[in-house]
Amino acid sequence: MSTAGRNTVSGRTYRRTRPRGFADWSPKPDTLLLVDQVRAVLDEYRAHLPMTARQVFYRLVGAFQYPKEERAYDRLQETLNRARRARMIPMDAIRDDRAASAGHSFGYSSPAEFWESVRASARYYARPLTEGQRRAVEVWIEAQGMMPMVAEVTQEYGVVVYCSGGFESVCAKYDAASRIAYREVPTTVLSVGDYDPSGLSILDAAAEDVAAFVAEMGGTPPTVKRLAVTEEQITRYGLETAPQKGTDRRGDHMHATVQAEALSPTQLTDLVRAGVEEAVDLRALERVRARSARERQQLVRKAERLR
Repeated sequence: MSTAGRNTVSGRTYRRTRPRGFADWSPKPDTLLLVDQVRAVLDEYRAHLPMTARQVFYRLVGAFQYPKEERAYDRLQETLNRARRARMIPMDAIRDDRAASAGHSFGYSSPAEFWESVRASARYYARPLTEGQRRAVEVWIEAQGMMPMVAEVTQEYGVVVYCSGGFESVCAKYDAASRIAYREVPTTVLSVGDYDPSGLSILDAAAEDVAAFVAEMGGTPPTVKRLAVTEEQITRYGLETAPQKGTDRRGDHMHATVQAEALSPTQLTDLVRAGVEEAVDLRALERVRARSARERQQLVRKAERLR
């Protein structure tokens, strides 16, 4: 719907020029073709959904020669908006991390519901996967929108993903240093970020700053390893490059830069899985999983007696 109406919050009347809620849509043939191409991308990577608009953009560039320019990206975002309102693309296939909430209410509708939650908790019992590990491992990723996709992989190993895009904040770096400094084991950081002067310099500066804080706190500074994007990966995967932005004056000039979203979801998750498996003690991981399974069976049997 895109007719004139009254704003129910302010009470003012204004002319609506954009759709509200779900809305029918009859796109032009070239736009309908773009929607079909987006569907093909989402279908190919359905195991990794939801995807960010930027990830879809790079998949279109690589698979369908979609124009690699900001105006084309803006057009894609508008098309995704209208196509989801028209139910041509599922709403939950595209991730938008700007939506957030806090202060949720919690409770039980009855004592019976509480006891059922106890039985359900027993079925999901597990020990921390970090138990028995000689090193702590965490992943720093520059793009917040890619965090859930990466976390789907890392949570299998007890590895947490943190957004490093906000590491220009001294508070964020101090928080990182605090958790690293007070661990009983040393920390390995696996980094995923853009291959450009900004992405590289922010990581280097953040790592140095965090290490300095950790040392002041009496801890062991972390070992930082870049998982992606690297020069070797640009060549291996034939990643889409772009000239360095004129506004990016950090570090040396780079003729070709690459955003992390240029990696396909499969390439990204494979790189993360390989990096994590190299960093963690897989034997210790299997031992804690086996112990968790034994203890879970015991707890389930006890919880079932609560019926």
